[in-house]
Amino acid sequence: MSSKTYNALICETSEIIGEATQADEAVFEAGAAEKSSFYPLLSELRVRYTVLIRRLDQVYDQIVQPQKRLIVKRLLEACLGRLLEVKHDLVELNLSDYTYDDDEALKRLAVTPMEAEPCVPQYFVREREEEVLERRQFVTDVLRKLGHEPVKPQPLVLTEQQAVVIIQSHERARQGRLRGQFMKEIRLLKEKGRDQKGEMSASAATAIQRVWRGFIARRTTKKRKQQEQLLIGMEMPPYIESKEIQRAEEVKQSRRQLQKERENQYQEALVKIEDQLRAKYGSKINERIGDELRRWISEYYERTGRLPDFPSEDAGGSRTMFSRQGTGVDSQLSKSSPISSKDSKRSKDSKEKKSNKSEENKNKDKEDAEDPYTFKCTTSVFLKEIINTNEEYEDIWKYRDDEDDHHENHDSEMIEREKIAKIELEIRNSVDEMMRAELELLQAAFDKDRAHKGKKSKKPQKKVRRGGKKNKKKKEKDLTPDRTTESLFEELVSNGIIRPYPIVSIDDFIGEKNFVGCEWRKEGREPSPSLGDIRQLVKEYCILPLGSEYVRTNAPVVRSVLITGPPGSGKRMLINAICSETGAMLFDLTPANIVGKYPGKTGLIMLIHLVMKVSRLLQPAVIWMDDAEKPFVKKIPKTDKTDPKRLKKDLVKIIKGIYPEDRVLFVGTSRTPWDAEQKLLFQCYSKVVQIPRADYGSIALMWRSILHRAGALSQRLDVSCLARVSDSYTIGTLLAALDGVLTTKRRLQLRIRALTAQEVAVQLSTKEPVYAETESAAEAWWLKTPMERRRLKMLQKLQELEQENEEKAAAMK
Repeated sequence: MSSKTYNALICETSEIIGEATQADEAVFEAGAAEKSSFYPLLSELRVRYTVLIRRLDQVYDQIVQPQKRLIVKRLLEACLGRLLEVKHDLVELNLSDYTYDDDEALKRLAVTPMEAEPCVPQYFVREREEEVLERRQFVTDVLRKLGHEPVKPQPLVLTEQQAVVIIQSHERARQGRLRGQFMKEIRLLKEKGRDQKGEMSASAATAIQRVWRGFIARRTTKKRKQQEQLLIGMEMPPYIESKEIQRAEEVKQSRRQLQKERENQYQEALVKIEDQLRAKYGSKINERIGDELRRWISEYYERTGRLPDFPSEDAGGSRTMFSRQGTGVDSQLSKSSPISSKDSKRSKDSKEKKSNKSEENKNKDKEDAEDPYTFKCTTSVFLKEIINTNEEYEDIWKYRDDEDDHHENHDSEMIEREKIAKIELEIRNSVDEMMRAELELLQAAFDKDRAHKGKKSKKPQKKVRRGGKKNKKKKEKDLTPDRTTESLFEELVSNGIIRPYPIVSIDDFIGEKNFVGCEWRKEGREPSPSLGDIRQLVKEYCILPLGSEYVRTNAPVVRSVLITGPPGSGKRMLINAICSETGAMLFDLTPANIVGKYPGKTGLIMLIHLVMKVSRLLQPAVIWMDDAEKPFVKKIPKTDKTDPKRLKKDLVKIIKGIYPEDRVLFVGTSRTPWDAEQKLLFQCYSKVVQIPRADYGSIALMWRSILHRAGALSQRLDVSCLARVSDSYTIGTLLAALDGVLTTKRRLQLRIRALTAQEVAVQLSTKEPVYAETESAAEAWWLKTPMERRRLKMLQKLQELEQENEEKAAAMK
């Protein structure tokens, strides 16, 4: 597509942003209201921002103009942050991590459930592509130095007897072909010796024509039927990329290359134009600001007879003096006036009233939070940014005529305006510093003259700086101050703490969403999530916050996530997908992986220090622990020599040491979380994601997708029957069974002999299913999770209130 198409798309998106922000502001104007009225509003907002993210990601990936891309990125990140805020509001509203879209909202916005799932922005990895590749190559090089070569397919080793059998079979086949060719030649010689008829009989010609025409008619009918089924979606097209798709991808790649060229030109122009403006206007701006300040100081001295207190750089410097337009003089004069005492009393009274109001509001909010019927949204950090950025886009770009600029070059005039403001600010700061020094000298001379005349000079009162507490993180002692990041990186790689991972897309975690979840909740039933809901939850809690620094810093923080599920359910795949989609480094703190490494108490302290330090230096990072229940198991089996309780006391410290500005996520995976002490387990993990047993829809979708890629999907294969047979097996087990069936020999035979459900069923019979005991244990454990306990407690409270209301109504009668 052309630049004109993407410009039109961003214009349409700007209008949709306006509609979304209006709906968003309406939600905040509602204040505290009934939960039943909030759910459709928040669900519609979630869908709106999901659609916006998908559109903005498409535009940002392909638009070329560098200054326009900056504003699109700001919109995209702000929408990402707002989506996560709405998500957390929905979680608090329903007291469940799983959110199901309102069907009416989907109909109103003409969005399918799959389109309502947020996409992962492509710039998460694409803008750091070189950095990610360098890190992966560094890990590979270090492992190669240590002798850990990548796994290569082993050559087939044959015994002497097996080799003899293969040679014999090939030799017999060769002799058979030669004999067949020899007999064919003899037969042809015999036929040549027979008497040939002059003309072919009419009956023979008719028979041949009849057979041939029948064959042509059947083939044509079969093709028409196949095309009709493809048209109505009853049959999937062959898994081959068309030339049009390949061409579109080539165009996208060429536009991305053009983006890099325009970005380099833009960065060069920034430096060049700034140097030119500084050389041309720097001295003039310096003189102008200096003259203005000296004039203002002299006028102030003439009016008051004293020198002014010059604002500090943190307070805004001379800009605040001119923006207030002389209010600083009034404030200085009012210090000794009698009115100031009255004003101070009034201010005290107003402060007391404000504090009383704030306390009342806090108590009201607390009551609303405890009220099971009402709900109030949390304040948004991103909504104002979305509105302001969208207005900025409309003012600068929306109605701008770019038809003459076919090359999508940067706008030099815009750069000049920005750089002039930057240069003026820098010069003003330097002039302010000079003026402070001059004022100090003048004040010292003034004080000296007054002291000489016998008058004591009043020492200027130090202004107490007002402001909130700075959110400074606790300064940790650096145990490795003299070591480079590269040496620490290499040490962790050589010890197996940082490890490579395969590139996996989160969309490869195949599964359908629960399409009746909203209706079930309206009926008072809690729906069970599907694999598609798990995929969406991992995106919202792990990938989207970790991929953007701005979103991570300002959005609700999720420091740690526990992913549970039976073997083969896809826990490790989700870990690889989180790292792949964000370009993160993977730190492995699994008990079996750190056994024998960094021994002793000092070694453990060093291990934790290295992991936390390097994970911050190489952000984004994922700290992973498999068998997450083992550090909290009451009794360790004697056969377990991994010392799993080694990190028990330090896990909470590690997780609490992850600050909002750190793009670091701690993820644990577990097969049997019910074996752990639940209180300690939930102290570490703020969010829990339980992978359920795959339902019929997810299994059928998986079979269709995988068999289609393998070229094994045919009309003879009953996918519905195969999905029913596959019930109670995990997706990993099903894929392993398919690999056992589709050997190289069987793949070559697919064109002649189609795959059947019986072949897969036979292979599945050798695999272990998920037993009912395991499922019941998982369900019982899920009821003990903090979020589920809150939900059940709220339901119990609602039942009690309803019972009280019924009793009151009965008493009134």
